[in-house]
Amino acid sequence: MSHLDSRRLETFRMVALCGRVSEAARHLHLSQPAVTAQVQQLESALGRSLFNRSRSGIQLTEDGRRLLETAEALHRLLGEAEQAMAEPRSQLGPLRLGASTTAAAYVLPRILATFQRRHPAVQIHLEVGNTEQVQAWLREGRVDLGMVEGLRRASGLRLEPFRDDELVCVGPGRKLRGFTLPASVEDLARVPILWRESGSGTRAVVAQALGRLAPRRKPRPEDPVLGHTEAIKAAVSEGLGLGFLPFCAIQAELARGDLRVLLPGLRIRRAFSWVVPPGGAVGAAAQFQRLAREWEAE
Repeated sequence: MSHLDSRRLETFRMVALCGRVSEAARHLHLSQPAVTAQVQQLESALGRSLFNRSRSGIQLTEDGRRLLETAEALHRLLGEAEQAMAEPRSQLGPLRLGASTTAAAYVLPRILATFQRRHPAVQIHLEVGNTEQVQAWLREGRVDLGMVEGLRRASGLRLEPFRDDELVCVGPGRKLRGFTLPASVEDLARVPILWRESGSGTRAVVAQALGRLAPRRKPRPEDPVLGHTEAIKAAVSEGLGLGFLPFCAIQAELARGDLRVLLPGLRIRRAFSWVVPPGGAVGAAAQFQRLAREWEAE
């Protein structure tokens, strides 16, 4: 069991969270062979398989799922120990966050409330922008930690997966303005779609997904562009066009009948990710990130 060290456990944890060795290697700044070797060494030390491997990807075995719980707990404990030695809790300093609009509105508020209860003396500053803006703020040192959606790489920064998200096609519940609601993905070529602005992670994910359809549906000059999820919700409900919105963001509108989900088979999956400096988050940002992982695991 001497080979069951924290480095291999962390590599295993990242592979399990990412679902692919290549993605885990990017997050860990290692080569794919190095990541594969560490996982195999861990499996050899334990004498059991941690992943089922197939052409479609890898999945945790039952033993792997049990070990992931331990790896997550160890990851949190090591982070807390590092933080305790680096900076006293009473001197955390301000919490400076940057977040995309979806994350700021629908993911972070509950975590922020819990953090404030635990650290009432810490000042909280949350700046909201699109994915490109959040990255720029991290590089400038304007914020210490960011959360965005749909981002695959960030030059000069580190990405760490947080949780999955899903975008669905929605249309107006009642009002229509000169177009027929689509019955199939082929009909998307004949209806207006409301897009987020350039630089938005949501726009990039939707454009990529619709670009893989047959026929492809790309943004058009005549398609309306709105800079906020709430604006798109209101415009869709008024019949201006269709939108692709986070399912978690439209529960009230669905209940009221203002919006309806269309093309239920067309669901676009994406992930919320932390954006952190190359050396990782420190101070209040590190404490907040650990709290978020605990909150998500509950």
